[in-house]
Amino acid sequence: MGNVLNKLIIFVGTCGLLLLEFTPYEGVIAMALAIAISGLLEYFNNEKLAKGLFIGSLLLSGFYVPFVFFLPLISYDLLRTKNQLIILLALIPYALHLSKFSSGVMGVLIVISAIVYLLRLRETNEKKLREDYINQRDSLTELSISLEEKINELVSKQDLEVNLATLNERNRIAREIHDNVGHLLSSSILQIGAVIAVSKDENTVKNLEVVKDTLNEGMNSIRESVHNLHDHSIDLYGEINKLIKNFTFCKITFNYEITGDMPTKAKYAIISIIKEALSNVMRHSNGDLVSISLFEHPKLYQLIIFDNGNKKLDPSNFKGMGLESIKQRVASLNGIVNFDQSKGFRIFISFMKP
Repeated sequence: MGNVLNKLIIFVGTCGLLLLEFTPYEGVIAMALAIAISGLLEYFNNEKLAKGLFIGSLLLSGFYVPFVFFLPLISYDLLRTKNQLIILLALIPYALHLSKFSSGVMGVLIVISAIVYLLRLRETNEKKLREDYINQRDSLTELSISLEEKINELVSKQDLEVNLATLNERNRIAREIHDNVGHLLSSSILQIGAVIAVSKDENTVKNLEVVKDTLNEGMNSIRESVHNLHDHSIDLYGEINKLIKNFTFCKITFNYEITGDMPTKAKYAIISIIKEALSNVMRHSNGDLVSISLFEHPKLYQLIIFDNGNKKLDPSNFKGMGLESIKQRVASLNGIVNFDQSKGFRIFISFMKP
């Protein structure tokens, strides 16, 4: 848009100067040619075309005097090319027709030529500023996105660490209850049983039986609570990472995208499935890369285990490879399992959320 506005200013100025020397009838052809050439240069924006049209304009100016006034307009597009020095050839038509113009007209033409150069310089600077602004804006946008991703990653890691600390604390509490309170209650129940066995007083025996039943009820309640604490303290991400660290057969990648709390039964099943899959890789695959991906969707979970080995397996031998065990564990979750050997070996498992 800046180019068009600058050209319009130059065109109006040169038309005004032309009409001071020639009649509109004499200058209309020069105006039309100037508009056509300038339009072509603006549309195609081609350096070779600009150079060719400028040389053609010089030749035309040598025979058609009114067109001399529009050489600054044609020169405007040539200023953005590498052939700027060729503009000095415009002095030839001016020198040929010098006697036909007054000194005032020549002075104004020189001023217009200087304005052309300044307008082109301003347009070049503005274009550079716009490009710098766009580049700076894009860099800041990329930096902002990168920072946001890092912040989200830090928040996720922080949440994971808090969750891991909570699970470890649950495990510690469960162990202490089991080791201390559980053993004391067990010892008390055994001691009361021994007293009941040697006691001859029926009232005492009845009272001790009531105490024993109460202790047994408390023992069962503590046992259930300890089991619940232990079940909820299973860190699926940590357990899978342990399996990965102990797997040295080949390189392995892990993608974990679980945000909610998965049922304990599903956690145990996934850990066992991954164990079996990694064991199968070591025994039957010739690949050098394994990937494990665990996804959570609004209605279901997905587990994908892939190795890039090209060793094809006979589907009839799947039962002897531990894959039957994987099928049974998936079936216990009411899920679906598929095996694909088209590119490497892929186990695709999905099961619904409770």
